[in-house]
Amino acid sequence: MIIDFRMVTPGNEWMSIEEAERVFPTSYLRGYMGTYADVANAFKVTTDDLIRGMDEGGVDKAVLQGEWGIGDYRKQNDAVYRLAQAHPDRFVAAYLCVNPLENDDMAEVVEKEVNERGFKGVNIQGFACWLRANDKRFYPVYAKCQELGIPVTIHSSINFSVDRTIDYSRPIYLDEVACDFPDLTIVANHGGWPWVTEMVAVAWKHPNVYIEIGAVSPKYIGTPGTGWEPLMVYGNSLLQDRVLFATDNMLPPKRCVDELKALPLKDAVKEKWLGGNAARLLGLEQKK
Repeated sequence: MIIDFRMVTPGNEWMSIEEAERVFPTSYLRGYMGTYADVANAFKVTTDDLIRGMDEGGVDKAVLQGEWGIGDYRKQNDAVYRLAQAHPDRFVAAYLCVNPLENDDMAEVVEKEVNERGFKGVNIQGFACWLRANDKRFYPVYAKCQELGIPVTIHSSINFSVDRTIDYSRPIYLDEVACDFPDLTIVANHGGWPWVTEMVAVAWKHPNVYIEIGAVSPKYIGTPGTGWEPLMVYGNSLLQDRVLFATDNMLPPKRCVDELKALPLKDAVKEKWLGGNAARLLGLEQKK
């Protein structure tokens, strides 16, 4: 079974094109426009497009996530819930997003969404609101996730926003969070590049930290000189059970699956990266 651990809800499911055209030019996403072509077309992509891409790439299931950065986080969560309900055979888990800059009690929001609408995890895009993962404003959310036994996924890699430092998302900040919440499952989105050695160290130290490789072309992960060498070494050995495949809607699923299958990894490890590890984390029975 191939599982995409991170697909983001299409923008047109929660924001109009007119609003997006007004907000994008001054949002944190403007720096992404020249880096990822699909960001510029994000509001043209439909849910049917996502599912079609999954079919083309042989992706069986996906985790659908809200990702707050612009707009109303409530609308994003409503869209995630609606789409997960409409396609339960493909979107096997829904993760809500939070906006710590709102006056809402985010821990209360998490508890309500989990108990009333069945959300299975929380996604945090800290750099979008100028916060690091260890900022204490996130701590009530971490505490609630630990209490409820659900994962939290956290942006842990470079960001391409031109008005804030990439330091906001360094993996080292996850170390403090994992120390303070030892029973919290943490998924580090995007693999930690350019701090891959740091990311590997944090995951090696904390058994509840997973490394997700969404929005990264797997061929670069396997190319010497790109900085991904520590993940190739430790992800093929000590950390083989804690690497998660994902696309983040940034790259075509078929391309990512084909490139990952071509990596110089053990065959059994490839199966774990592509879906075995995610199936275990999500509580799904791995199907041969």
